Amino acid sequence: MAFVSRLNLLRILPALALAMTLAACAGTSISDELDATTPTGGPFSQALFKDYGYIARSFGDASSSSGGTAFDAGGSMSLTGTSSDIADLAQAYADKAIAAAKGDEVLPEAAPDNDSDAEAVRIRLLKALDEGREKAPEDAARAQVDFDCWIMNGRVDAQHNASLACRSSLDRSLARLERDLNPAPAPAPVAPAPVAASAPAADYTVYFDWDSWTLTAEDLTVITSAIDAARKGQQSRITIVGHTDTSGSAAFNQKLSERRANVVKDVMVQMGARPESIAVSGVGESDLAVQTADGVKEAKNRRSVITLLP
Repeated sequence: MAFVSRLNLLRILPALALAMTLAACAGTSISDELDATTPTGGPFSQALFKDYGYIARSFGDASSSSGGTAFDAGGSMSLTGTSSDIADLAQAYADKAIAAAKGDEVLPEAAPDNDSDAEAVRIRLLKALDEGREKAPEDAARAQVDFDCWIMNGRVDAQHNASLACRSSLDRSLARLERDLNPAPAPAPVAPAPVAASAPAADYTVYFDWDSWTLTAEDLTVITSAIDAARKGQQSRITIVGHTDTSGSAAFNQKLSERRANVVKDVMVQMGARPESIAVSGVGESDLAVQTADGVKEAKNRRSVITLLP
């Protein structure tokens, strides 16, 4: 039977009960509960126990046993809010960790009603988990917990920043899981090119779904090709420019284009590129690959362009 979260966002406790609940969750009760639990499931269940436990412990104590690798190393999660929902949230993560430790089936949270983006990401995650639980349990668990962190924190106003941080982490962890399951094929051998002082500028383009900055497995293949080409050609500079189509306001599209450029930079740095060699920018809807009228959803305009420079 699938695990159901105990988080009840409609419950409001009096101030005295709130103080007691926050003290319990920020104190030793959750840590003691987790410390007393020994995971008995397979690698995926054990990884879920570890990752949900990291989040549960990180509330109110950024220096806890999760250390520098905690999901919330930036300190965006806190038990200092004004709602008892925050205390319930910390306990909900602990409950998920303990259920996973017992071998119960713990499914990703349901997407919020009328949130098509979250539902699309959840469907994509479930598809990857079908194989990932067995083939890449560590990355599969991290992707599921990142998703739950995004959804669960998004239900509590005081945790808005934590929710956004988890969404950003999900973009990377889910793409990494998909890359685990569908590794890029080895490039076909080519005749060696004459050695030059430096290779000319070259462009690589990744595309995005509408109103999204999530990378797909195909995008990771393109980024990998760009990294490989930069190494072979000895390019020392990389520019990444994010673009949008003309649907949405100009201000919204400017921010979206910057997110698309930055998520590509994050992945390139993870693949070994030096952060100081990469310049990122977003130009919104001002530089269209396909000219359209305002308000048109054009797939070829939703892109980030990677340029390798000598």
